[in-house]
Amino acid sequence: MSFGPPPSPFTQSQRAAEERRRKRFKLRGALSVALAAVLALGGWALWSANSGNENDTTTSAKAAHQPASDDIRETVEPAPRGGAGHMVASVMTKELQPKQSQATPGTWATDKVLVKGRYDKLEAVKIGADTEAWTKVLPGPICGFTSLVTVDEKTAVLFRDKEHGDLCNQVGFIDLNSGHLLWKATFPGKSKMGSTIDPTTVTMTRGVVVTSWQAKGAAAFDMHDGTELWRRSPAQDCSDLGFAGGGALSVVRACAPESAGAETQPYQVQRISARTGKAQWTYKVAEGVKGVSLVSSKPLVIGVGAGGEGQITDLISLGENGKYRATIRLEGGHYEVKCDSYYLDQCSQVVVGKKQVFVTSSEKNEGINDTTNWIVGFDLGTGRSGMKFDAGDDRMIYPVRMSGDSLLAYKVSTDGYAPNSVVSLDPVTGKESEYFYFNVAPENRAMVSGGENDDVLIENGRVFFGTGGITGEGEKGSPLLVTTAIGIGRAHS
Repeated sequence: MSFGPPPSPFTQSQRAAEERRRKRFKLRGALSVALAAVLALGGWALWSANSGNENDTTTSAKAAHQPASDDIRETVEPAPRGGAGHMVASVMTKELQPKQSQATPGTWATDKVLVKGRYDKLEAVKIGADTEAWTKVLPGPICGFTSLVTVDEKTAVLFRDKEHGDLCNQVGFIDLNSGHLLWKATFPGKSKMGSTIDPTTVTMTRGVVVTSWQAKGAAAFDMHDGTELWRRSPAQDCSDLGFAGGGALSVVRACAPESAGAETQPYQVQRISARTGKAQWTYKVAEGVKGVSLVSSKPLVIGVGAGGEGQITDLISLGENGKYRATIRLEGGHYEVKCDSYYLDQCSQVVVGKKQVFVTSSEKNEGINDTTNWIVGFDLGTGRSGMKFDAGDDRMIYPVRMSGDSLLAYKVSTDGYAPNSVVSLDPVTGKESEYFYFNVAPENRAMVSGGENDDVLIENGRVFFGTGGITGEGEKGSPLLVTTAIGIGRAHS
């Protein structure tokens, strides 16, 4: 997603996605927060300046810290071994009639199952066996989700209240391995989704699930039993625009201009106590900024738009006490960071590690039919550039997430002949190590080629792809199977 108009409908076919194959990726992983909303109509679904300087240090004690079961998962992958990859899982359906469209929000994976959202249900298949593991029909259509997963492999989704005007005001906590809905709760939400573009969102941090309805309020729930912990309402001068979870909880706030003729509104970023909802500190963004996004909550990195409407022009890193650390300039579009205008924690083509932020260059044409790009790391303490990782000829490279101190990335072929691959990048030495390379059947190429509404995640030595929406194929009365998600793993030698 990107700054600009509201999210477009997730009703395109895989054929349409193929036409958009060179658009940017929506890459989601355990360190990035993902949240999209479904706009459902009956049985049809649409996605409708501070001063100071602080350098964080990581002690060996912290490195040895064992996460709790309700911490957010940050899987460290095994060392790459190279070789060929093959399909290990696929989620498919033939419930749609030809040309019928349906949203498929959310893609999650554990070491046992691949899970895909589709309209009002979650569908899981066993990895390796590629047989159905479970299907969970929710009380209403899915209207929001987070790609964050806990250490014990649970996640949160939002769904509509069918009995009260299809309000997006229900949150549920799901065990991904069993499919059990562990608890559900009601929050105030807002007016009908069809009457406003303001999104309802959900995110998670240790032990807490947080829902918000843009500029109108937020509520938090205990992960263990769904007990409501706190609510936030708009203050007299400032309103919450969006939250980001993960290792900590942060929020962007928009405040009333100090002067009547001001062209922009002041923004604040706050670190929030997840158990109480109270602000621990506030960072005031410099005047003149036209938008703020939460690229990462810990380390805290924000994206700011100081230029045209919706364009991220700079990244700013903050310390754990909210003090300014460094600014990373994206050089007038030379580097691309895509953040959504409404889902402020949803950014792509960027991954934040403990010491560096990794961004993707814009697409470059090196010759006839030779499209490529690269990734560059920038120091969070100084803003200086570090290692550069080239995609290579006829390939594009995209950062997915961190694995310990290494960056996991996905390379996609741009000529239709070279294989795709999953790689590990060492920010210190510049070494690239390949996990595996692979090709897919023609009917799945659109899903792995970079549609802007598609998911890419790496977990337990495998890469998973999920589409944001599907369209039925075949003839009336004889629908064909349509794939909503696939998993690729290393072939055993």
